[in-house]
Amino acid sequence: MTETAPPSPSHSPSNSPLQNPLWDFSLEFYRQPSVADFLLECQDSKGADVCLLLWASYTCACGRQLSDESWRVADRGLAPRRRMISTVRNLRRFVGRINKQSRLYDWCKRNEIRMEQRQLAALWKLNGETWPETRSPLALAGEQYGLMQKDQARWAGLIDAYSSQDAYNASTNAAGSGLGNEGAGDRTN
Repeated sequence: MTETAPPSPSHSPSNSPLQNPLWDFSLEFYRQPSVADFLLECQDSKGADVCLLLWASYTCACGRQLSDESWRVADRGLAPRRRMISTVRNLRRFVGRINKQSRLYDWCKRNEIRMEQRQLAALWKLNGETWPETRSPLALAGEQYGLMQKDQARWAGLIDAYSSQDAYNASTNAAGSGLGNEGAGDRTN
């Protein structure tokens, strides 16, 4: 993901096949305190794919697990575009060191976000497949990228903080509308 937050969901057409709950979660989660810093640190120091980390975060926030096979399929499925995204990201960062106000910087940023949205759409499709749910998504990512247990615990804390805030906001909105818990909604839909 880019260092700055991607556009909000309201800027994307709602009838687009790229719109899905994983994309919406990713936009919201990425904006939370310390989340972007953590994900970008994993990307830059461990070579982690932020889209896979967001998918693992979403899966964990939904209370689900993954299998080794589902993680391998996801990783292989993202590989073809991963190099393109990296190339655009590196160009954006280079141009940004010179002039973040340039049209080239904006072009790179828009295209990087579009490619990441396509990656997340592919993961959303994969999310609909039936897999044995046997392993923590954070543990799978930790193994792949060499994340230490303290980093996995930090990541789990970020997801818990987001989930707690989301549950609080949902209950506050439901209480304010007089709907009670039935109006809180379910993030996993």
